[in-house]
Amino acid sequence: MMYRVTRDPSPVRSGLVHTGLSLLAFSALMAVSGTLIHLTGDASEAGPARQIALFEPAGGDRPNLKTRFAAEDGKARPVVSMMATAEGPSSAVADSTEEQAPSLGVSYAGDDGGGAARPSAMPDEVDTVRINGVAVSAGRSWKETTKLKALPEAPISAVTETAPVGPLPRVADDGRTPAGAYARPFANPENRPKVAIVVGGLGINWRHTTSAIEELPPEITLSFAPTASNLQGWIDQARKAGHEVLLEVPMEPYEFGRESPHSHTLYGEHDDERTRERLEYLLSRATGYFGVTNYQGSKFATDEASTTHLADTLHSRGLALVEDGSLSRSAFTTAAQDTGLRFRKANTPVDARPEGEEIETKLLELEALAMESGSSLGTGFAYPLTIDILKEWTQSLDEKGIILAPASSVTQSSRPAGKSMDTAELVTEQGGQTGG
Repeated sequence: MMYRVTRDPSPVRSGLVHTGLSLLAFSALMAVSGTLIHLTGDASEAGPARQIALFEPAGGDRPNLKTRFAAEDGKARPVVSMMATAEGPSSAVADSTEEQAPSLGVSYAGDDGGGAARPSAMPDEVDTVRINGVAVSAGRSWKETTKLKALPEAPISAVTETAPVGPLPRVADDGRTPAGAYARPFANPENRPKVAIVVGGLGINWRHTTSAIEELPPEITLSFAPTASNLQGWIDQARKAGHEVLLEVPMEPYEFGRESPHSHTLYGEHDDERTRERLEYLLSRATGYFGVTNYQGSKFATDEASTTHLADTLHSRGLALVEDGSLSRSAFTTAAQDTGLRFRKANTPVDARPEGEEIETKLLELEALAMESGSSLGTGFAYPLTIDILKEWTQSLDEKGIILAPASSVTQSSRPAGKSMDTAELVTEQGGQTGG
């Protein structure tokens, strides 16, 4: 005789079935509840909507704020206006008939209240607020403003030479130079003291590079490492945001430390031809820079013959040289004077010790130097701390009577004794230091 054995149901199957039934029942309950609320609910019982506005239109007219719900009589319902006070944010119900715009505690040009200090702005902008380092005027978006501040796209054919190694900068037939063509336009009609800042080491770390390009004011010059991947893309992005650009040239230090030297590092022991070949390779990695700056170079910079040859090569290609201020001994100043190279040595690195108090002290030194001699130049790296401090510091310069200037505007060209100014130098003088 055959017997039929009854087996217990599978616990996994039972669990899945019960879970599915529970979800189905819950979904049905929610659907029924939502339908009932939609059919029988009263819009007048809804909570107030919070409205936020960034600008008020010129002329004092209030923005036309829309309400979330309308009453049966057609009148707007009250909205909650977020007010910034000394004790902190507070809310107040505004009169619906006035359609008040909320206050965010930001003081604009012409404000008489005790709001926050007005961020520095361009001379032709009246009502502005600084967003990611860009002064945005009322009635204009951040995107529109950054587009207006964009520098011309590179390369500019007149100052670009096509060579086997790649595109190289050159002096144009009409005398224009890359130092003038790629520099950020600058005007200083009031002849105010100028402070320039170069932030370097860019193109290696994506986050730090993006932060420097997007958050720092366009007057700050950015320098990029030749080893950066997508170097031309980074330079294009920086120029689109209004920043002029320097290219970093690796030079021989006394010790490389744990860092591997770049394959085209310039060495003092190399002859002129080898130095020129290495320099041209580095210059061909991208276009759009108005000059170069040293990366390391404590040993190379002490070799008078090498620095003179480098300065002469850069001058012949219409470029500028900015020494980063980290070299204790350097022959670059003499080499620039001997060759007529457009040159400037930075007064000090601001974040050799990346500490907040040290950086702020160095920036104060730059302010004092600018007041004393008319201009100063500092350099730094794209550390998050440096970027944060620079954003706040640059907003305070306007009220101190100091103007933030691109590095190209504080470079100078010294003509060798007995040599008259050629056309290239004349154009660079006019293009690189407009109104400076």
